[in-house]
Amino acid sequence: MITIKNHQGEYLFRVAGVLRIGDKILFQRNKNGDAWVLPGGKAEINEPTEKTIVREFMEEVGFQVEVQRLIAIIENFNAYGYEALHEFGMYYEVSLLGQLPHDLIQFEGIEETVRLTFRWISVYEIKQMKVFPKALNQYLSDIPMDFKHLVNSDD
Repeated sequence: MITIKNHQGEYLFRVAGVLRIGDKILFQRNKNGDAWVLPGGKAEINEPTEKTIVREFMEEVGFQVEVQRLIAIIENFNAYGYEALHEFGMYYEVSLLGQLPHDLIQFEGIEETVRLTFRWISVYEIKQMKVFPKALNQYLSDIPMDFKHLVNSDD
């Protein structure tokens, strides 16, 4: 996993996917958390980011996805409200291969090491939810066709 820690803080490299079915987008949160993030995780060294997001979806929810396109890079400072946590995130639009194995509400992830809750959130609800990075609140309600580079602070 690509994470660097020193006396100045922590830097992590995360890859996330936007899986949309109708007007709903899949989000995840930690069992103890109160904020929602897009499914994904830390990239491995020497792993292409497109493979990272495919691997993360399979490990966390058992969904086989296909990468459609890179839609955004977000440089996120004070990520998730934590001072001195700097996250560099690559965000891909992905599509589901095969049948949807869960209904469009809420369910538990399958990964044993990290207990995650997954929820389908309507694009109309996103602005009322606690979503990180905060830049996603506006961005996901109408994803542009062109690639975006966003700089965000979650403080």
